[in-house]
Amino acid sequence: MLACAFWVPGVIIPAWSQGDLPSPGSLPESPGQVLPDTAPQPAPSIAVELARDEKQKPRKMTESESRQFVVHGSDFSTRGAIASLAEATRTNLLEVMGKDEEGWEHAVAIQLRDGDAPVKMSFYQVPGGYRLQLDVYLSRGKPSGLERAILELLLIEYGLRGRAGEKVGSVAVPPWLVEGMLESFRWKRGERERALYAALFEKNELYPVKKLLETSDLRELDAITYAAFRGSAGALVMSLLEQKDGSKSMRSMLRELATFEGEVQALLLKHFPGMNLGPESFSKWWALKLAQMAEKPFPHVLTILETEKELQEVLVVRFSDQAGNLIEVGADQFRDLLALPLQERQVAIRAGVSRGGQFLYRVFPAHRPVLMEYLGILGEIAADRDEGIPERLAGLARERERLRGLGVRTRDYLEWYRITNSKRLTGDFESFVDLKERLEEHSAGSRGPVAEYLDSMQRLFEATKD
Repeated sequence: MLACAFWVPGVIIPAWSQGDLPSPGSLPESPGQVLPDTAPQPAPSIAVELARDEKQKPRKMTESESRQFVVHGSDFSTRGAIASLAEATRTNLLEVMGKDEEGWEHAVAIQLRDGDAPVKMSFYQVPGGYRLQLDVYLSRGKPSGLERAILELLLIEYGLRGRAGEKVGSVAVPPWLVEGMLESFRWKRGERERALYAALFEKNELYPVKKLLETSDLRELDAITYAAFRGSAGALVMSLLEQKDGSKSMRSMLRELATFEGEVQALLLKHFPGMNLGPESFSKWWALKLAQMAEKPFPHVLTILETEKELQEVLVVRFSDQAGNLIEVGADQFRDLLALPLQERQVAIRAGVSRGGQFLYRVFPAHRPVLMEYLGILGEIAADRDEGIPERLAGLARERERLRGLGVRTRDYLEWYRITNSKRLTGDFESFVDLKERLEEHSAGSRGPVAEYLDSMQRLFEATKD
């Protein structure tokens, strides 16, 4: 006989086991649960499922390129689109984990249905192994979370390989691994939200590794917390894969993970021994990966306001006085450097010019003539020349102020346009985190007259009820 299962997020739990079927009258009818007939039935075929009508006609189906996925139901174009998505997810997984020389062992059936319900996963025990199934409801078009569900089934399939004939109580893949894998796919495709990783790196208490490994239900997370979870999971998974023989270690861990019931961190340390450097080893590797992912690529041109902020640091000449105190001279006071002895002045200016030259490729294009003029003035001061330097410095300050004002107006206009026209998340993660924290602080500390009145009415209501 067959073993059938129903799914809750992250876990597929068998509804009954082989040779231990309840009587037909005691079987509960629950949505998405497949109930076997009392007489022995042939194993469900991944290639042809019998229709449930009287004529027993084969259902329409579409196979994916690897033939691991067979899509049933709906029309040909919809089946083809779902099969392509499933195959693309499989290809992404193989690229991240390395080529699977053994090939897939358990087929995945995707059943397209009418109606409005969450994506459901189940597995059947069949002769020689297992069959995994995904029920997809199409009343609202492509359901959200479809790629996530397909990836979770692929990871479970990997963990069930070589277990034919074993009694499997339940199988599960932790949410952080599924979300982390999906994030690694996005990163590989170039869909890199560096602002998210920069915010996580600066505020690493948002979703630390310990909390990440303990999260079991994503439905409890709000949008901001979920974004932090997704970014944190991506950093952890990619740091694992970048270890020595990381892909091989990930494959060996998956062989145990689907049916593992102990501490996940112990399993990670077993298969990734290079990360076992101390109690906080995973957190250190995770933070290092966040820092790398937050870095802006070369060459990254800054905005007007970012350029102006960086220039405050770049356009500074530093030297030590006779007492050993560090002296810093900003752009507006460059002419004062003429008071230094020539050799000492040249040494100090040489370091500032080198720093400015390295920064030149990153400045906003309109700032490049400004920075070059500053560097030219420093070169003249190093050569002991003073030709209209005060007037030129004042002109440069006015030009920078004009550009700064332009940058502020541009930023404000773009923010207004984004707020009024955006239909998706912008990726500006840190500002949303700050807003959430401010709202929570205000909510926790607000005890105005309205709150006191509502509390008194609540107490009165409870007393009347008693």
